[in-house]
Formats: sequence, structure tokens, C-alpha cells
Amino acid sequence: MEKYGPETYGDLFACVYDEWYGDDGNVALTIMGNPDVVAEKILSLAEDGPVLELGIGSGRLALPIAKRGLDITGVDASEAMLDLLRAKPGSEAVTLIKGDMIDPPGLEPETFSLILVGFNTFFNLPSQKDQESCIAAVKRLLKPGGRFVIEAFVPDPKTHDGFSIRSIEVDRILADAVLIDEEKQTITGQRIEMTSSGNRLFPYFLRYAYPSQLDEMATKVGLSLEHRWEDWLDSPFTEESGVHISVWKKN
Repeated sequence: MEKYGPETYGDLFACVYDEWYGDDGNVALTIMGNPDVVAEKILSLAEDGPVLELGIGSGRLALPIAKRGLDITGVDASEAMLDLLRAKPGSEAVTLIKGDMIDPPGLEPETFSLILVGFNTFFNLPSQKDQESCIAAVKRLLKPGGRFVIEAFVPDPKTHDGFSIRSIEVDRILADAVLIDEEKQTITGQRIEMTSSGNRLFPYFLRYAYPSQLDEMATKVGLSLEHRWEDWLDSPFTEESGVHISVWKKN
């Protein structure tokens, strides 16, 4: 997608993000973890912290994590998203850094006990090379024995591209136009909001990876798979699971 950069998603979605992707995730592409449930799980995995969240967005996960007493830093490429977070109660407890999660700036090696990438955000990295660079940076920033946690959908090869309607209301239609490239493992989409006062376009671009591919990237830099669940409540991951929570540990 031309002119689509690391900050594009956040800059364009910031005005609707909390409305569309709040606690219930009613416009989400896939099922997303409840923030309080996620925070409790991170608390159990992070030991004493500190925690780093890549793609922190509006703080949907970071604020509940900070509320539980963990020292948390967040990185995001979108100033609009960071501004949205800064305006929320409790945001002063979160250290915010503007930057690309391919190589988060200004952070010391072996600082964090846990690094989190929630709700498919890892797939916003547009290529395998960028994803590998991010995981290499994660390994560098983790303390020995630290954990890397990803929440992401499991790609479905039966999924087809096209046009779909998400909701029809009296004064509003919400739709998706999607192109999937199975060879490149990319999803190019536009979420379209149509109203009597005009239309708005919300573009997104994802480079998805299968759990086995994520394992290969993690193993390559010295991270080993510790857990894989279907959800944040430790439900077993199976061949039928549409979402996975994966935890790798620094060797």
C-alpha cells in the first residue's frame, strides 16, 4: 500500500480506536483479550518487571498493567495514539516513547523482564525481515530469563478476500474491503465508514505469520517457546484455535 508507514495505522485509527476496539472489541478483526484478564496474566509472567509493550496504542493493555503496580514502558510510532493515551487517567505511570518497534529507540539492553505485543500488533510489521529485526531487538532488550509474549490470530488459508459488511445502522454502514496475498502472507484492507455526512477510510496492512514461523524467528535469536495457549485463561491451543497467546523465554 503506497504511502503506508509505521505511523499510518495509529494516526488514522486514533479517532475511533477506543470506540471500535474497546474492552469488548466489537469491531475487532479477531477475538481480543479482555484488558483486565491480560493484565493479570502479564502480572503472573513478568515477575518484578519492568515490562515493555510494543505498539502500545491508546493504552488498552498498558493502563491496567500499570494499575497492578508493574513498571511499564510503551513504544508506538503514532504520535496521535500516544496523545490519546496521555489524556487518560493513570497515563503518568507509563513511560512513553515514540518510535518504530522494529528497533525501539533509547532503551538499554537487558532491561525488561517481559516484552508484550498485544492483539495482532506484531503483524503490523510489513515484512518478514522487519519481524525478524523486531524479535532480535526484543532478545537484546530482555533480561536473561525474560519473556516475550505475543497475542495474534492464527492465519486461515481458507479465508478469502473481497468486500464484507460489518454493520448496518439507520445512519451508518461499516464495511471492509480486503485483498489477501497468500504467497506474501499479506492482508491489505480498508475499513469503510459510510454515513449521510460522508465516508471515512481506515486503511490497514498486515503481514501475518503462522505460529510455527514465529517459533522459527524466535529460535533463530535464542528465544525458546515456553507456553502457547488459545486465550489468556490458559485454554489449550489446538488445531482448531483461531487465536494464540505465545510465550518465549530468553535462553
